[in-house]
Amino acid sequence: MISPNVYLCLSHRSLTAVSIGERLFGPYVWGRYDLLVMPPSFPYGGMENPTLTFVTPALLAGDRSLIDVVIHEIAHSWFGNLVTNANWSEFWLNEGFTMYAQRRISIEKYGLAFTCLEARTGRALMEQCIVDNPPELTKLRVIIEAGVNPDDTYTETPYEKGYAFVCYLRSKVGSDEAFDGWLRAYCEHFKHQSIIAEDMFTHFFAHFPELQSIADAPGKEFQRWLTEPGPPLVWPDLSASAELSEPAEKLAAAWASGQRPTVDVSTWPSYQLCHFADTLMRTPLSIDTMTALDAAMPQLSSEQANAELRLRWCQLVVNNNYEAAFPRVLSFLHYTQKQKYTVPIYRLLMKGSDAARALAARALEETGSIMHPNVRRQVEKVLAS
Repeated sequence: MISPNVYLCLSHRSLTAVSIGERLFGPYVWGRYDLLVMPPSFPYGGMENPTLTFVTPALLAGDRSLIDVVIHEIAHSWFGNLVTNANWSEFWLNEGFTMYAQRRISIEKYGLAFTCLEARTGRALMEQCIVDNPPELTKLRVIIEAGVNPDDTYTETPYEKGYAFVCYLRSKVGSDEAFDGWLRAYCEHFKHQSIIAEDMFTHFFAHFPELQSIADAPGKEFQRWLTEPGPPLVWPDLSASAELSEPAEKLAAAWASGQRPTVDVSTWPSYQLCHFADTLMRTPLSIDTMTALDAAMPQLSSEQANAELRLRWCQLVVNNNYEAAFPRVLSFLHYTQKQKYTVPIYRLLMKGSDAARALAARALEETGSIMHPNVRRQVEKVLAS
């Protein structure tokens, strides 16, 4: 018998996100929606199986601050489960459209400012992805050679660059209403099929023939989106996040300049604190500043913080060689073996001091036996490089 504290059985009609998804993208065809919380070794935030999504226990923050991951998996009910990429080179069709759908649902549920702020954390991940990976892994359409494990090509690119491309398509259409209508038609037309990008393009231009000239213009702009490495040709407009992002950036600038500002952040949403930490990451901090930050911001540095905040605290700790907090880095690597959290921390540790590299070796020794094999392989590659 599965314990009720790890198996969440929810009628899909009781979930606001599913109801919003039905209104935006068409009927939810799977009948029910359940969540199964996996062990800490589960390597992903979620895995979208029809009727039953597997999720990492790191989502159980207590305050629903990481609900965006659940919304993401719900959005896969249309993009990924209903309409599926035909091969792994087209993985962005699943993830780019799902990121768009997730954030489209989030706008309806939480508002534009919050959603744009969450998307800014995604942009930060994409920018780091470009730094950490060879150019070919920053293309939307990754050419996977024979004998290459598709898991070794897994990056943020299909998610965030894919999202940027779908936002670009939306901008060319001109209105949410028209683009939502096309997405509903797309899901209906291709339901229970596996497709490639050209199938999507053909359907898109059948609905918006006036936009065909964009694809045919000099430079073949749609093909450039698929084949050029590096950042998106156009980043999405996230300026609506300003009411939340600007206070976070102002506070980060103050800490980076050596000040010790007293600001009540207890009411800040989680992604506002994430944006504060992402901004602070751009500037080296002294040990005195890290010590003061540790004391002043338990919302960020405490082991009771949610996993997204703990990840960023660990990154700040390693980036600034704040050895007093190394035990909390080790604790986090025990807490979760999710690939998105684990691999970036190991990369930073291996670029750091002797103590940081020793911590990486110790962490792998202590947690390697419980890691998913794919994650362990990635970590071992990092330590061997």
